[in-house]
Amino acid sequence: MTPKNLLVTGGAGFIGRNMIRGLLDDGHTVTSVDNFKIGGRRHIPGDLRDHVEWLEGDTRDLPLLTELMKGRDAVVHLAAPSSFLMYEEDPVDGASVTVHGFLNVLETMRRADVGKLVYASTSAVYEGNPVPYSETMGLRPPDLKALSKKWNEEVARQYAERYGLVALGLRPFSVYGHDEFSKGGYANVISLFAWAVLNGVTPVVWGDGSQTRDFIYVEDAGRAFRTALEADLPTHEFNVGTGIETSFNDILAMIGEEVGSLLEREYVDVPIAIYAQRLWADVDRASRVLGFRHEIDVREGVRRVVAAARRAQESGQWPALKDAQMYFESLPAS
Repeated sequence: MTPKNLLVTGGAGFIGRNMIRGLLDDGHTVTSVDNFKIGGRRHIPGDLRDHVEWLEGDTRDLPLLTELMKGRDAVVHLAAPSSFLMYEEDPVDGASVTVHGFLNVLETMRRADVGKLVYASTSAVYEGNPVPYSETMGLRPPDLKALSKKWNEEVARQYAERYGLVALGLRPFSVYGHDEFSKGGYANVISLFAWAVLNGVTPVVWGDGSQTRDFIYVEDAGRAFRTALEADLPTHEFNVGTGIETSFNDILAMIGEEVGSLLEREYVDVPIAIYAQRLWADVDRASRVLGFRHEIDVREGVRRVVAAARRAQESGQWPALKDAQMYFESLPAS
């Protein structure tokens, strides 16, 4: 493995932090540009603070990216709102960051002759298709987040065809993990349930709890990006999942086992108009072509989330987290 001089956008985010730790272990030099909108600098782990150049900035700033792109070997692009809810709150800003920022990345790469991009798309592009979701499916994105990410994929392919740039797009499924505190109410449902339970708050479940997600642990997701960075492949899109679907009711049962009690729960109507009942990845292409498979199963992942939540509880982080699952109550009616 040849060490690379990398630019990572959105590196202070949930996936970014975990990915960067692995990149440093692999010997790469990392500069991260992030707007620190979600969580802020305080969520950068201590073991990463002094080993990465952390810059505050916006991917819509073309002069900034032009300067940062000089001398880079490759780019990992993660900078965009990560939650559907963020686009519901501010559609203009959400789409602007996702579309304008991505085009700036590609154009400054072209001008600086940086040939490799690994970027985050989303599994939401598949919604409306039958499960399991395969990369060969036709796509009709149902919402602004998914549409913006699908546009990213299309323009990445255009730059690949016109300018020879290699762009590997990863479509993460339901990413969760131990250090999701920076996301607050935008966090994965596993974290939201664990935070509620450990504070004596009844978990709130949308619908009847039978909905499923393909839950992939954040360390595995970060490893998928590192694998794509090292892969000698032409432009492709890949699912980042486990190939296994798990219901919300099953997640609550696992959390109950970890805390040693049967959990009460409150079922409510789904409060948003666009909502997937099932998310499930076909991981054949990722396994066969990219050489990526998950290592942490959901039961072990839930154990780690609960353990991390207990540690956070002991450190006094809870006032901003225990009611995070009720974030949706602040949304406008569907």
